[in-house]
Amino acid sequence: MDFNEIPDGPPEALSKWTGFLLNWVAGHAREAYEQVVAQVGLKPQHLGVLTQIQHGPMIQARLSDRLRVFKPVMVTLVNELEELGLVERRPHATDRRALEVHILPAGLNRIEEVDRLSEEASARFFGPLTATEQRDLHELLAKLAREGPAGAWRVPNRPDTP
Repeated sequence: MDFNEIPDGPPEALSKWTGFLLNWVAGHAREAYEQVVAQVGLKPQHLGVLTQIQHGPMIQARLSDRLRVFKPVMVTLVNELEELGLVERRPHATDRRALEVHILPAGLNRIEEVDRLSEEASARFFGPLTATEQRDLHELLAKLAREGPAGAWRVPNRPDTP
């Protein structure tokens, strides 16, 4: 093997570590997903906000907590979504200090567009796996997300979070 060649996949010497492989695949998956979401003029973080409020409004500060986004970053994301005509802020009914973020019909339409494009991209990305392998991978990742070190997100100094 010529050590100056760039391999098609991950470097063989590093492929013995599951964590490295997971990081390698996740990096490619992230790039592919960002491209899908960009096709409808969004960033993945925008889609995160839209999906959190698709069934009802949420206080902007709570969105920050739910999506693990610093509050100033959330302000920027909501500003961008408002400029795109996908959401609007409204005063909270009982808490004058809080703003609720409401999804607009155009925001719901964007979620539907991303759903369709994501299915196509997922079919390409996961194509090397059988349907059973895809299901198993999903179930294992979901288990790690729930029960592993990346599990439930706790907001510091907020006992009401899971």
